Amino acid sequence: MGLTPLEIGDSMLGHSSSDADARDRGRFLTGLIPLETKHTGRSAPCEEMDPRNSDNSLTGKIGYTCSYTPVEIVSATGFRPYRLLHGDIGRSSAGEQYVRIDSCPLVRSNIRYLVENKDDFVAIVGSTGCDMARRMFEVVAYETKLPTFLFNNPRTDNQLMFNDEIDWLVQELKRFSGRDLSDQALAQEIDRWEGARSVFRGLDAKRRSRPSMVSTTRLHQAAMSYHQGEPDAAREVPEETSDRPRIYLIGSPISYESNSILSRIEEQLHIVGDFNCGISRFANLKIDEPNLNGIKNAYYNQPPCIFKRPNNKFYEWISTEIRSLNCVGVVAWTLDYCDSFEFELNRIERAIGLPMLRLKSDFSVQNLGQLKTRIGAFAEMLRS
Repeated sequence: MGLTPLEIGDSMLGHSSSDADARDRGRFLTGLIPLETKHTGRSAPCEEMDPRNSDNSLTGKIGYTCSYTPVEIVSATGFRPYRLLHGDIGRSSAGEQYVRIDSCPLVRSNIRYLVENKDDFVAIVGSTGCDMARRMFEVVAYETKLPTFLFNNPRTDNQLMFNDEIDWLVQELKRFSGRDLSDQALAQEIDRWEGARSVFRGLDAKRRSRPSMVSTTRLHQAAMSYHQGEPDAAREVPEETSDRPRIYLIGSPISYESNSILSRIEEQLHIVGDFNCGISRFANLKIDEPNLNGIKNAYYNQPPCIFKRPNNKFYEWISTEIRSLNCVGVVAWTLDYCDSFEFELNRIERAIGLPMLRLKSDFSVQNLGQLKTRIGAFAEMLRS
């Protein structure tokens, strides 16, 4: 017997999956595949869906959520990779009809966004990096009937497993799109996306400089075209020298609709570096070999997610970054119910040895006055 969306929502908190469990779970979902049947093979039964138009052309988006999803592979299918980073209070509230009220606001928003815009998408590529996001895909598959490919992003240090999962994803997308995802085809996409990352690294270098010449508010706006599958879009970012206190931003993903939060922070502080999905993490990717093996190595060996275990490499990375950028403080911006990140904040604060301002959000704008006051007080402390 299948599960209803509400029953899935009721299971969305307090559960994490081992790499072995996720590896065994069926990972191709259309409609709703009952959780209890997902231990019988690599992929669950599904309907066949032809993504081609009547003239045999391919249009539409493939949604994805994780920094470890290779956009080059998705783009080589002929479809447009589109990162699901929609987060606003309206969609988050509407998303409560699909999952529990105490689930991640970003998950709720993305579910609602996909329900509203399902006709723009041909498929979803999911990852097991975040357990709540993983369960989101089951709800999306049930509500939208979109083909959903779920690959296991191992939480432990296991590149062989990651490589195997990427091989699986290539074969599934090759079958789905009818495209030849050969090294030659991938090399063309690698060139496109590496070009975009190179431009963005140049912008990031201006942000990191002393004095900083680019704001993170502007950088986030420029990054949206990359995340929304347009690597060739123009990225002209106006320079604006800042002498405000230099700070580093960490925490939950920054949604497309959250640019105003960055703007509010940078009224009194200047963000010269970040480790938040949705801004500049992709700039750290550098594919040295123009083939599938190069993609695997670059994506696996990128600065590691905090949820990778052990996560000592994450702490080494941000500690080195914060020192090299001459930051005087850190702002931790987390979404409500992002307990996994919240649990790390005390350790992060001890590791970096700098003042930290902790901000929590559900995407609402009701507390902007209080937010401004807290940021102002933090800025004054850093100046003193």
